[in-house]
Amino acid sequence: MTSSVCPLCNGLLPLHAPCPNCGQPLTDGGRLDDYTGPYAPYRPIDDMKLTNGYPDLAEHTCIHRTYCAACGRDAVLQVKEWDS
Repeated sequence: MTSSVCPLCNGLLPLHAPCPNCGQPLTDGGRLDDYTGPYAPYRPIDDMKLTNGYPDLAEHTCIHRTYCAACGRDAVLQVKEWDS
């Protein structure tokens, strides 16, 4: 079984995505699963992917929460993971 890594979580790539509302650059707020509870950042990532309601485990993506400083919109972004 191969493992995969998120290029945003690991600082390998910066986020370059426009806001779907105003087109200004989005700011990365980190993994969406880290917002689900106080111990969420300490749970195994693949364990969280089983119960978060997204097909991220099967599609090898990492779900990030993003926000736009210009218009205040929050958006969810699926980031393609890299094979390691």
